[in-house]
Amino acid sequence: MAGIAAPHLLFKIQAQAETLSRLAEENRRLREEKRQFEASLSEMGNLVAVVEERAKRIASAVGLKRTPAAEPSGGSGARKVSTGDSLQDMLNEEMEALRIRSRRLDASFDEMDEILRARERVLASTPAGFPVGGFCSEGYGWRNDPITGLREFHQGMDIVAPADGVVASAARQAGYGKMVQISHGYGYTTRYGHLSEILVRSGQRVRRGDILGRVGSTGRSTGPHLHYEVFKAGRAVNPSRYLGPRPT
Repeated sequence: MAGIAAPHLLFKIQAQAETLSRLAEENRRLREEKRQFEASLSEMGNLVAVVEERAKRIASAVGLKRTPAAEPSGGSGARKVSTGDSLQDMLNEEMEALRIRSRRLDASFDEMDEILRARERVLASTPAGFPVGGFCSEGYGWRNDPITGLREFHQGMDIVAPADGVVASAARQAGYGKMVQISHGYGYTTRYGHLSEILVRSGQRVRRGDILGRVGSTGRSTGPHLHYEVFKAGRAVNPSRYLGPRPT
Protein backbone atom coordinates (compact mmCIF):
# COMPACT_ATOMS: atom_id res chain seq x y z
CA MET A 1 0.00 0.00 0.00
CA ALA A 2 2.90 2.35 0.93
CA GLY A 3 4.58 1.68 -2.41
CA ILE A 4 1.43 2.56 -4.26
CA ALA A 5 0.98 5.84 -2.33
CA ALA A 6 4.58 6.97 -2.73
CA PRO A 7 4.37 7.99 -6.42
CA HIS A 8 1.20 9.95 -5.76
CA LEU A 9 2.89 11.77 -2.84
CA LEU A 10 5.89 12.51 -5.05
CA PHE A 11 3.71 14.07 -7.73
CA LYS A 12 1.96 16.13 -5.08
CA ILE A 13 5.26 17.40 -3.66
CA GLN A 14 6.51 18.28 -7.14
CA ALA A 15 3.28 20.17 -7.90
CA GLN A 16 3.58 22.09 -4.64
CA ALA A 17 7.24 22.89 -5.37
CA GLU A 18 6.31 24.24 -8.81
CA THR A 19 3.53 26.33 -7.27
CA LEU A 20 5.91 27.71 -4.63
CA SER A 21 8.48 28.54 -7.29
CA ARG A 22 5.83 30.32 -9.37
CA LEU A 23 4.60 32.24 -6.33
CA ALA A 24 8.16 33.16 -5.39
CA GLU A 25 8.76 34.54 -8.89
CA GLU A 26 5.47 36.42 -8.75
CA ASN A 27 6.50 37.81 -5.38
CA ARG A 28 9.86 38.99 -6.77
CA ARG A 29 8.07 40.61 -9.70
CA LEU A 30 5.63 42.40 -7.41
CA ARG A 31 8.51 43.58 -5.21
CA GLU A 32 10.24 45.05 -8.27
CA GLU A 33 7.03 46.72 -9.45
CA LYS A 34 6.53 48.13 -5.94
CA ARG A 35 10.09 49.46 -5.91
CA GLN A 36 9.63 51.08 -9.32
CA PHE A 37 6.25 52.54 -8.33
CA GLU A 38 7.66 53.97 -5.09
CA ALA A 39 10.57 55.44 -7.05
CA SER A 40 8.11 56.99 -9.49
CA LEU A 41 6.09 58.42 -6.61
CA SER A 42 9.24 59.89 -5.12
CA GLU A 43 10.26 61.35 -8.48
CA MET A 44 6.81 62.86 -8.99
CA GLY A 45 6.90 64.28 -5.48
CA ASN A 46 10.28 65.89 -6.15
CA LEU A 47 9.04 67.31 -9.45
CA VAL A 48 5.94 68.78 -7.81
CA ALA A 49 8.16 70.30 -5.11
CA VAL A 50 10.33 72.00 -7.78
CA VAL A 51 7.25 73.39 -9.55
CA GLU A 52 5.82 74.60 -6.23
CA GLU A 53 9.04 76.47 -5.45
CA ARG A 54 9.08 78.11 -8.87
CA ALA A 55 5.43 79.05 -8.52
CA LYS A 56 6.24 80.76 -5.20
CA ARG A 57 9.03 82.77 -6.84
CA ILE A 58 6.76 83.86 -9.70
CA ALA A 59 4.03 84.80 -7.22
CA SER A 60 6.52 86.92 -5.30
CA ALA A 61 7.71 88.59 -8.52
CA VAL A 62 4.16 89.64 -9.44
CA GLY A 63 3.48 90.89 -5.92
CA LEU A 64 1.26 88.08 -4.65
CA LYS A 65 1.93 87.50 -0.98
CA ARG A 66 0.06 84.23 -0.90
CA THR A 67 -1.14 81.67 -3.42
CA PRO A 68 -2.60 78.18 -2.97
CA ALA A 69 0.80 76.68 -3.84
CA ALA A 70 2.44 78.83 -1.17
CA GLU A 71 0.29 77.39 1.58
CA PRO A 72 2.42 75.70 4.26
CA SER A 73 3.07 72.06 3.50
CA GLY A 74 1.89 69.53 6.00
CA GLY A 75 -0.18 66.46 6.59
CA SER A 76 -2.46 64.81 9.05
CA GLY A 77 0.48 63.38 10.97
CA ALA A 78 0.85 59.80 12.11
CA ARG A 79 -2.35 57.86 12.27
CA LYS A 80 -3.19 54.59 13.86
CA VAL A 81 -2.31 51.85 11.41
CA SER A 82 -5.07 49.35 10.92
CA THR A 83 -4.32 45.69 10.43
CA GLY A 84 -6.49 45.99 7.34
CA ASP A 85 -4.20 48.60 5.77
CA SER A 86 -2.39 47.28 2.73
CA LEU A 87 0.59 48.56 0.80
CA GLN A 88 -1.84 49.66 -1.88
CA ASP A 89 -3.77 51.69 0.69
CA MET A 90 -0.61 53.53 1.73
CA LEU A 91 0.45 54.17 -1.87
CA ASN A 92 -3.04 55.44 -2.64
CA GLU A 93 -2.64 57.93 0.23
CA GLU A 94 0.57 59.25 -1.33
CA MET A 95 -1.09 59.51 -4.72
CA GLU A 96 -3.98 61.47 -3.24
CA ALA A 97 -1.52 63.84 -1.53
CA LEU A 98 0.15 64.45 -4.89
CA ARG A 99 -3.22 65.08 -6.51
CA ILE A 100 -4.02 67.68 -3.82
CA ARG A 101 -0.70 69.45 -4.39
CA SER A 102 -1.30 69.37 -8.14
CA ARG A 103 -4.74 70.96 -7.73
CA ARG A 104 -3.23 73.67 -5.54
CA LEU A 105 -0.66 74.38 -8.24
CA ASP A 106 -3.42 74.66 -10.85
CA ALA A 107 -5.23 77.17 -8.63
CA SER A 108 -2.00 79.16 -8.19
CA PHE A 109 -1.35 79.25 -11.93
CA ASP A 110 -4.91 80.45 -12.58
CA GLU A 111 -4.53 83.20 -9.97
CA MET A 112 -1.18 84.38 -11.32
CA ASP A 113 -2.45 84.24 -14.90
CA GLU A 114 -5.34 86.54 -13.98
CA ILE A 115 -2.97 88.95 -12.21
CA LEU A 116 -0.66 89.06 -15.23
CA ARG A 117 -3.57 89.59 -17.63
CA ALA A 118 -4.87 92.41 -15.44
CA ARG A 119 -1.44 94.06 -15.44
CA GLU A 120 -1.23 93.72 -19.21
CA ARG A 121 -4.54 95.55 -19.45
CA VAL A 122 -3.27 98.31 -17.15
CA LEU A 123 -0.09 98.73 -19.21
CA ALA A 124 -2.05 98.80 -22.46
CA SER A 125 -4.29 101.50 -20.99
CA THR A 126 -1.47 103.68 -19.64
CA PRO A 127 -0.51 106.64 -21.87
CA ALA A 128 3.00 106.12 -23.22
CA GLY A 129 5.28 107.33 -25.98
CA PHE A 130 5.30 109.96 -28.69
CA PRO A 131 2.72 109.21 -31.40
CA VAL A 132 3.96 112.06 -33.62
CA GLY A 133 7.41 113.29 -34.49
CA GLY A 134 8.60 116.84 -34.60
CA PHE A 135 9.48 119.65 -32.22
CA CYS A 136 8.17 119.40 -28.67
CA SER A 137 7.14 122.84 -27.48
CA GLU A 138 5.80 124.37 -24.27
CA GLY A 139 6.00 121.93 -21.41
CA TYR A 140 3.81 121.30 -18.40
CA GLY A 141 3.53 124.32 -16.09
CA TRP A 142 3.30 128.09 -16.19
CA ARG A 143 3.92 129.97 -19.46
CA ASN A 144 2.94 133.15 -21.26
CA ASP A 145 -0.34 132.77 -23.19
CA PRO A 146 0.52 133.13 -26.93
CA ILE A 147 -2.58 135.24 -27.57
CA THR A 148 -3.06 137.42 -24.49
CA GLY A 149 0.59 137.53 -23.42
CA LEU A 150 -0.54 136.87 -19.86
CA ARG A 151 1.09 134.20 -17.68
CA GLU A 152 -1.12 131.10 -17.41
CA PHE A 153 -0.84 127.44 -16.40
CA HIS A 154 -0.43 125.17 -19.42
CA GLN A 155 -1.69 121.66 -18.61
CA GLY A 156 -0.39 119.77 -21.58
CA MET A 157 2.46 119.21 -24.03
CA ASP A 158 1.85 119.77 -27.71
CA ILE A 159 2.10 116.08 -28.63
CA VAL A 160 -0.17 113.03 -28.50
CA ALA A 161 0.46 109.71 -26.76
CA PRO A 162 -2.45 107.34 -27.35
CA ALA A 163 -3.23 104.22 -25.35
CA ASP A 164 -6.03 101.67 -25.28
CA GLY A 165 -9.36 103.15 -24.29
CA VAL A 166 -12.77 104.42 -25.32
CA VAL A 167 -13.41 107.80 -26.96
CA ALA A 168 -15.35 109.79 -24.37
CA SER A 169 -15.87 112.79 -26.65
CA ALA A 170 -14.89 113.87 -30.17
CA ALA A 171 -16.14 117.37 -30.91
CA ARG A 172 -15.34 121.06 -30.68
CA GLN A 173 -14.63 122.32 -27.17
CA ALA A 174 -14.07 125.87 -25.96
CA GLY A 175 -10.38 126.71 -26.05
CA TYR A 176 -9.37 123.32 -27.45
CA GLY A 177 -10.99 123.64 -30.86
CA LYS A 178 -11.55 120.21 -32.30
CA MET A 179 -10.73 117.89 -29.42
CA VAL A 180 -10.72 114.17 -28.67
CA GLN A 181 -10.91 112.87 -25.12
CA ILE A 182 -10.20 109.23 -24.30
CA SER A 183 -11.08 107.31 -21.15
CA HIS A 184 -8.46 104.58 -20.66
CA GLY A 185 -9.75 103.11 -17.43
CA TYR A 186 -7.67 102.63 -14.28
CA GLY A 187 -8.07 106.36 -13.57
CA TYR A 188 -6.44 107.61 -16.79
CA THR A 189 -7.93 110.15 -19.21
CA THR A 190 -6.17 111.96 -22.05
CA ARG A 191 -7.10 114.96 -24.23
CA TYR A 192 -5.94 115.87 -27.72
CA GLY A 193 -6.68 119.45 -28.75
CA HIS A 194 -6.44 121.87 -31.70
CA LEU A 195 -6.98 119.09 -34.28
CA SER A 196 -7.75 120.05 -37.87
CA GLU A 197 -9.74 116.85 -38.35
CA ILE A 198 -11.22 114.31 -35.95
CA LEU A 199 -11.02 110.73 -37.24
CA VAL A 200 -12.78 108.90 -34.39
CA ARG A 201 -16.26 109.07 -32.94
CA SER A 202 -17.60 109.14 -29.40
CA GLY A 203 -17.94 105.65 -27.94
CA GLN A 204 -15.37 104.14 -30.28
CA ARG A 205 -12.83 101.77 -28.78
CA VAL A 206 -9.23 102.56 -29.76
CA ARG A 207 -5.90 100.83 -29.34
CA ARG A 208 -2.48 102.31 -28.69
CA GLY A 209 -1.17 103.60 -32.01
CA ASP A 210 -4.56 104.24 -33.62
CA ILE A 211 -4.89 107.55 -35.46
CA LEU A 212 -7.23 109.93 -33.62
CA GLY A 213 -7.06 112.96 -35.87
CA ARG A 214 -4.81 115.31 -37.79
CA VAL A 215 -2.64 118.14 -36.55
CA GLY A 216 -4.35 121.51 -36.76
CA SER A 217 -4.74 124.95 -35.28
CA THR A 218 -8.39 125.10 -34.24
CA GLY A 219 -9.48 126.83 -31.03
CA ARG A 220 -7.12 129.11 -29.10
CA SER A 221 -4.03 128.33 -31.15
CA THR A 222 -1.45 130.42 -33.00
CA GLY A 223 -0.22 127.63 -35.27
CA PRO A 224 -0.60 123.97 -36.16
CA HIS A 225 0.31 121.65 -33.29
CA LEU A 226 -1.08 118.88 -31.12
CA HIS A 227 -2.05 119.70 -27.57
CA TYR A 228 -1.83 116.77 -25.16
CA GLU A 229 -3.06 116.45 -21.58
CA VAL A 230 -3.00 113.54 -19.15
CA PHE A 231 -5.34 113.17 -16.18
CA LYS A 232 -5.02 110.60 -13.44
CA ALA A 233 -7.89 110.13 -10.99
CA GLY A 234 -9.41 113.35 -12.36
CA ARG A 235 -6.31 115.49 -11.77
CA ALA A 236 -3.99 116.87 -14.44
CA VAL A 237 -0.50 115.35 -14.24
CA ASN A 238 2.76 116.09 -16.02
CA PRO A 239 2.59 114.29 -19.40
CA SER A 240 6.39 113.98 -19.58
CA ARG A 241 6.14 111.09 -17.12
CA TYR A 242 4.49 109.03 -19.84
CA LEU A 243 6.43 110.05 -22.93
CA GLY A 244 9.64 108.01 -22.96
CA PRO A 245 12.41 108.72 -25.52
CA ARG A 246 11.71 111.47 -28.01
CA PRO A 247 11.04 110.38 -31.58
CA THR A 248 13.79 110.95 -34.11
